[in-house]
Amino acid sequence: MANTYENIMSSSSNVDIWSEISRVLLLIMYSLFAKAVTGYHFVKDKYIEYKYTTDTNAEIRPTERYFLTSEGRQDDMTGVDTIPPGWVYVEEWMDTKGHKKMVVLYEGDLVPMVWAMTPYEKPPAKCPWVWVGDRQTEIDLTRTFDRFLVPGNVLKKELVSKLIKITDHTNLIYIETKTFNQIKFPGDGITIEEDDE
Repeated sequence: MANTYENIMSSSSNVDIWSEISRVLLLIMYSLFAKAVTGYHFVKDKYIEYKYTTDTNAEIRPTERYFLTSEGRQDDMTGVDTIPPGWVYVEEWMDTKGHKKMVVLYEGDLVPMVWAMTPYEKPPAKCPWVWVGDRQTEIDLTRTFDRFLVPGNVLKKELVSKLIKITDHTNLIYIETKTFNQIKFPGDGITIEEDDE
């Protein structure tokens, strides 16, 4: 009366069931393997997770990108290959913990369409300031500027003028990290370099 494995498998309907179960199990195993190799590669609220991606064919893109103009933020990049005069291009990249890094480009630079890596894959940046802002008007840009700590970024007055209103009375300075000297914000901007320590 007891059915053996051979008896169960000999029935054609049972064979169909077992082959379907085997196929489903193989698909589940493949899916789990793919997830382990490529990481969590999904889109959620316009957020793309690439931190753990090892798939070299994965499409790397910033979380957001836009222009800052004298009229404000512009998200439409249709037909713009080169950054127009007076505009600033900004990319926002977010990691798994919600930390944001930003890349900035200026007039005449090409608008990126392909990215080889995220800012999180670049070497750490050297922070040249302890504080950035204008003491007279009590404008503190330190936290905002910390997001731009990506090697290769240049923080120019063109960017600052899009973030705050600059007047004749604005006196932008930064307190240097090593010396704690107050330094007037340079006309050609602050270049962010790799941390060599």
